[in-house]
Order: sequence, then C-alpha cells, then structure tokens
Amino acid sequence: MNEPTGVTQKRIRTPRKGPGRPAAGESLTPQEVTEAALRLILAEGEGALTMRRLGEVLGVRAMALYNHFPNKEAILDAVASLAFASMPVPPDKGHWRTRIKGLCFGIRGMALQQPNVFRVAMTRRVPPEKALPHIAAALSAFADAGLPPAAQAVAYQTVRLYVRAHCLWEIEELGVHRDGASAGFTHATTDLSKTAAAAKMVFAPDPDRQFEAGLDLILRGLQVSKER
Repeated sequence: MNEPTGVTQKRIRTPRKGPGRPAAGESLTPQEVTEAALRLILAEGEGALTMRRLGEVLGVRAMALYNHFPNKEAILDAVASLAFASMPVPPDKGHWRTRIKGLCFGIRGMALQQPNVFRVAMTRRVPPEKALPHIAAALSAFADAGLPPAAQAVAYQTVRLYVRAHCLWEIEELGVHRDGASAGFTHATTDLSKTAAAAKMVFAPDPDRQFEAGLDLILRGLQVSKER
C-alpha cells in the first residue's frame, strides 16, 4: 500500500533503555507519541489504539502518555492533524472549481492510500488544526465563485460530506469488487432490462469516473444556484 507524501510508515518497535538514558517516558515528545499512534493505526487500525498498547509500542507505561495528552481522543486529534499536514493546500489562485477539485482529490488520495488514517482524519468532531488551511482554501474558492458567506458554508459541508461518503463507499463496500461486477450482478439486473446500461454502471461502477462526475454535478449545481 502506498503512503501519502510527508507521512513515513516505520516499523513498530519498542525502544530499549540503555546506559545513561533517561527513564522511560521522560524524553518523549508529543510529536513522537503522535507519530507512534499514527504508525499503529496504519498497521492495525484505530481499534488497536489504546493508551496501554501505545505505551507498549513506545516502551513506557500508559500513564506516561498523560504527560503529553489528556486522553486517547486528544491523541486521535493529533493523528488527524498530522494526516492533514501531509496534504498540500492548493494555491489561492486559478479557477475556483479547479481549486475545489484539487482539495477533494487530495482527500480521496489519502483515503485510498491509508484508509485507516482517513477514517480518523474525517470523523473528528472538531476539525484538526492542520485541516484549517484546507477549510480556508475551500471557503476562499467558494467566495471566488460568487457565493455569499451562508452559501459558502453550505457548499463546503455538501462537498465535504460527498467526498467522505464516496471514499467510505470505496473503502468499505466497493473494495472487494473493485476489479469488476459483484457475483450478484446478473441476478440484480434481471428486472432492469429497460435501464441495462445505467444498471451496469450502478452495479459495476468505475469509481474514478464516478467520483469526478459526482463532484462536477455538485459544483455545476452550485454555479446554477448562484445565478438564480
């Protein structure tokens, strides 16, 4: 599985205390804790992340982690922020649609390359700190499209939810059938002879084409709503 730019996946290992080294946990930094949590999630999924397990990975007692983070949720927030930090923010110039699509394809790239991290990054109740430049870039693009502030907010949430839902569909539902139609394709389309061409694309979709086509549909709708 490929890795997104800026995030390095390292082998999970437990450091050993050598002569003259500080006691376990004393030399840890929040960055080291976050990176270890990221590697654990990459390798084993979010469900594997507990304070005890992360302490084992770092070679410290779980209580030592509370010197850096108040709880597991704070660590997940930091992991989500680290994931967004690895994603480039499109420049604040060019056509607004091109900028929005650049942001959306960047998020989809993270989803397909590192689905475990995507789930964490896109399900935080409060946006991660490093996601704020991406949010600002999206709102700026919608402002350049001529949308007023309230419509910018609606447009942002609509596009964000579309990208999140599409990526989860690709990861959780389509993944096992990515190379073609599901085993039940023929049976499922038996009664759809009048719409066979469309049915084929529903049951055996091209996810790349569908992602961009759906996004274009939303963006065209935003343009039309602005012109009314």
